[in-house]
Amino acid sequence: MRRAATLAICILGLAAARAGHDDVRVDPALKRYAGQITALGAPDAQGRIYSFRAKRLPEAPGGYVPGELRGWRLTLLAGKRFANAFEVRGNSATEIMVSERDGPLNGVAVSDVFVVEEIAVER
Repeated sequence: MRRAATLAICILGLAAARAGHDDVRVDPALKRYAGQITALGAPDAQGRIYSFRAKRLPEAPGGYVPGELRGWRLTLLAGKRFANAFEVRGNSATEIMVSERDGPLNGVAVSDVFVVEEIAVER
């Protein structure tokens, strides 16, 4: 039930022009997509995970445009890593890879939801 509520908030939030609780106006021309993790990527030799397979929410034919999300901010909206943000290093139609700069994705789980936005990660 909690995941369903989070997903509904995420999808409804995509149509809104405001973000967060600080009354900041977000440019509606910026692209943003919601998604759900469908599988975790293979860990490296140290056990760190930097990629996952995903589907767009609502589902879209063909998934994500390959290479489009590079440099975008990915924020987790559910699970143990809730509210953690990562810079996208690259993507295919169904896989998203994050930069090592923001640390590994360890702790994310299948069915966690996220939003990826065409804005830089604040550092």
